[in-house]
Amino acid sequence: MKFSLFYVLESPDRDFRRAYEEMLSQVEIAERLGFDGVWLAEHHGSAYGSMPSPQVAAAAIAARTTRIRIGIAVSNLTLAWPVRIAEDFAMVDVISGGRLDFGVGRGYQPHEFRAMGVADKQDVSREVFEEAFQIVTGLWTKAVGEPYTFHGKHFQIDGVDCRPAPLQQPTPPIYVASISPETFDLVADHGHNMLVTPTLMTLPELNGFVVGAKRTLMNRGRDPLSLDFPMNWQIHLADDDTQAVRQARPSLEWYFDNVMSAVPQGAATPAGYERYAALAEAAAEGAMSLTGLREGGICYVGEPDGLIREIEILREETGLDHLICWMRFGGMPHDDVVRSMELLAEHVMPHFADAPPLVPRALRHEEPTQTDKFFEIEFDDEGEVHELSRG
Repeated sequence: MKFSLFYVLESPDRDFRRAYEEMLSQVEIAERLGFDGVWLAEHHGSAYGSMPSPQVAAAAIAARTTRIRIGIAVSNLTLAWPVRIAEDFAMVDVISGGRLDFGVGRGYQPHEFRAMGVADKQDVSREVFEEAFQIVTGLWTKAVGEPYTFHGKHFQIDGVDCRPAPLQQPTPPIYVASISPETFDLVADHGHNMLVTPTLMTLPELNGFVVGAKRTLMNRGRDPLSLDFPMNWQIHLADDDTQAVRQARPSLEWYFDNVMSAVPQGAATPAGYERYAALAEAAAEGAMSLTGLREGGICYVGEPDGLIREIEILREETGLDHLICWMRFGGMPHDDVVRSMELLAEHVMPHFADAPPLVPRALRHEEPTQTDKFFEIEFDDEGEVHELSRG
């Protein structure tokens, strides 16, 4: 099982230099502790996050580490010219020695669309995202020196090259952030990985979503154990529950106050963002208190043994094999973050070091339903693949 860190790099005190230094220091510590990766989020123009260019942060991390993988969760493809995105992240892949994991999404915060000059695109952000995604992957998979042309509804590109090409061929691993069935269709159709988080849904909702996604991919011929579904989870560990709650409460409640003020809501909610408006309404009714967040499984705050039990349940229910740990949320103090990382590395990571990949319990005895299924899959009683053959 893999464990990674996550940063959106909120800076409540606006001391951005301290925030960047803490992130870089924590990533270096994470590499020494045995974490597998670090994931970086793009946001613009608010207290919610101070990482407008995750490619810059990724290059800095590449220079200060040698082993840890560098993930993007996510690059917002609706806010920038896709040729620039392809160039920047190909450069990161080369500089890092092929350690880039490239995650993409379409964004959801209206003020970011306005700030980046594309407010008129939010209603059609899915169309823009899909075209931009096609351009980035097209530039990466063509031969170096071969001109690339794309004519779509939102982008017109003629005879463009991408230099450098990414080191990982044909592309770095690609992850798509999704909480909507429409985005999941893109994952299923092209065989990409999926990034999921309970930040915008309760843990039971997320479990059902992941199982449904894996079922659909199985029916489309994918081996369920070939799917990487990292789950990003806000986590704070301390030596006991009381200490963990005391340390985490101010940062978590600050974070959710800010994110709920930034999501689309009310009568002005753009088409396709209705779920966010419903979340904002729930937050206004008190569902985003620390007590509510813990009860909904939206975060884990407590001691290490409790986290081990929760991960075991997630492995059984969803086949979780990659946990992205969001530990520096809401400007959490550096020393508290580092101690939380150390507790996870000392107590939790060794418990799962030899844990085999699992198929979700609900899928262990299901057969693909399509008549043109590509895989015949049999599972043993532990959920591991017993036999896998092409059909």
